[in-house]
Amino acid sequence: MAVDPEIRRFPPTQRRSLATYESLLVEIAVPRGFVARADAPHLHDRHVMDSLRVLACLDVGAVTIADVGSGAGLPGVPVAIARPDCAITLVEPQARRVAFLELVLDTLGLPNVRILRARAETAALAVDVVLARALASPAGSWALARANLRAGGSLLYFAGRSWAGSQAPPRDEVDTTICARASFPWQGPVVRMRARSMRP
Repeated sequence: MAVDPEIRRFPPTQRRSLATYESLLVEIAVPRGFVARADAPHLHDRHVMDSLRVLACLDVGAVTIADVGSGAGLPGVPVAIARPDCAITLVEPQARRVAFLELVLDTLGLPNVRILRARAETAALAVDVVLARALASPAGSWALARANLRAGGSLLYFAGRSWAGSQAPPRDEVDTTICARASFPWQGPVVRMRARSMRP
């Protein structure tokens, strides 16, 4: 498989980890229904590379991150591979998906990642950033994220291609900005949400 130009900027160890993770998605996650079968031919672009778009929204330096409703580890695992300085918690309530995530961590050896089997609303974390991809509506994702954010923390929400600012939580409660624009017609932007009361 040819190396994606965007992947070339990563060190060889990270490129190998991303390729191994993609193989695990193909061999295990797709057959078990953790990723749609229709997406199997497009895993690289529509899942792995799409997840990595959020890197443009993360601050330089170590941050704590929670990937809520992690599922097969998207976007949390690609982000963990690309940002080994960040401590990432994969929050997933379903046992079968947790077992897959445990296999991923055993295979890749990611010391900056832990798995929390819990629903997002009961996770009780206090992280800098929450990632939400294919989780819920903007308002629903914000409600789940807010309970797990430290003061000043933000939600990075993978919006659909029909995103409009009117879909966001009320402006008097939440600051909303686009931090990564869509690169392909099937993508929406990555939207940063931060509570006004949480701003430093």
